[in-house]
Amino acid sequence: MSPTACYTANEGSILAMLETTPNSRFLIILILLYSALLIYASLMPFTWVESINFQQTFHHDFWSDWPFNSHRRISGSDFVSNLALYMPLGFLLATQITLSNRTSRKTTIILVLIFCGGLSLGIECLQTFIVNRVPSASDWLLNSISGLVGAIAGIIFGHKYFYRVTAWLTDRWQHWPLDIFTLLLLMLLCADALSPFLPTIKLSQVWRSLKRSHFDLVDGFSQHPWHWWIMVKIQTFHLISLMLSFWNGAKQHQRHWVKFACITVLLALGMELMKPMIASRTINVANVIASNLGSFLVVITGPLLITRISRKSILTLAILSILSYLLYLGWTPFNFNWELQSAKQKLPNNLKELLPLYHYAMGATMEHARLFVQNITLSAILVYLLRLRYDSFNSHENGIYFALLTGLIVGILQEGGQFFLVNRTPSMTDIYCFLIGGYLGTKIPRNDKLRYDSSKNE
Repeated sequence: MSPTACYTANEGSILAMLETTPNSRFLIILILLYSALLIYASLMPFTWVESINFQQTFHHDFWSDWPFNSHRRISGSDFVSNLALYMPLGFLLATQITLSNRTSRKTTIILVLIFCGGLSLGIECLQTFIVNRVPSASDWLLNSISGLVGAIAGIIFGHKYFYRVTAWLTDRWQHWPLDIFTLLLLMLLCADALSPFLPTIKLSQVWRSLKRSHFDLVDGFSQHPWHWWIMVKIQTFHLISLMLSFWNGAKQHQRHWVKFACITVLLALGMELMKPMIASRTINVANVIASNLGSFLVVITGPLLITRISRKSILTLAILSILSYLLYLGWTPFNFNWELQSAKQKLPNNLKELLPLYHYAMGATMEHARLFVQNITLSAILVYLLRLRYDSFNSHENGIYFALLTGLIVGILQEGGQFFLVNRTPSMTDIYCFLIGGYLGTKIPRNDKLRYDSSKNE
């Protein structure tokens, strides 16, 4: 399907490339939303400076970082985050322009580079007026390169796979949304295993990571308490194996369970072997053993869930598992301190801390991006399961209110507990994420194949 042109051929601006077919409008909305998110997060905390020394700022501070100043070094997290930040924007822009069939590849790259570089430069200039924000030519350069890499990827892959991917997602969303949840959880699992996203190609660093690795089982399991292994490794990989086995609504049999257990085992092994390529990460053979145990549990529990346990009980168990996992992630390592004075010190000092993305933007790491997606995804899954289990959550009149209330309650429980946890900081953004996830959970079509039949299973 080719998009319908809305602009004449002699219009040479980027906006002239944006067409108004449904898929094109979807791309435009994503581009605008992502651009607005970049601006919003980059200007946190919106505290304006009283006076500015422009000569000091743009003649010295702006050029003071690497590579313009060879004596300064840039941290690995800043390098990776700035290099990845504009890739999605560059990819979306290049895909949109390429699908319009208006320009050559070279022109597309130039237009995307101008847009991404101009947006980054504008943000860096605006940061001059914000307290605790320093404009940097290094950030601008990395952001521009990031947009360029995204543009190249958009030109090569975007126009080839955009309609195919959107068609698949639309079909899965309507008929079997469990597949989309499975993909999201797989991505979150990989992101958690490979965080803090500091890849290295230095052989010396890789060798140091290997020497620090835990190849002894007793030593490996001693790195975390027993409940961590159950909740984070065994339960998580068991859930992934179970969800993969239901891919595309496939019919289950004994070989089927074993097949997907083996796939999950290979996934766990691959992620563990990648860890030496991440600075500060090491191999722990206990991770592989615990993951394998969780994966092969599906061979036992899978047939039981299909033949002997009612769908009502399965949904109830799934709801409790997601809820307990959310609270576990928010409350671990359970080092509670019940002194009210300590809790009061964690209260917001000003109203700006209540703004969406405040703590995430001030932290500005890829880990915060992972937490953002994780909280929304898990909250959406929780509400979707509640809709399958309880008709009141699926009603047109009250469903949205139940969903938002659920997200609010879970957010308050998780963040409220962090007031009494040492080294944990509650964040309003997490509560907003749970609300967003709850809302999205109401928009997913309910699949009657997953819903329990009260007449058969009570």
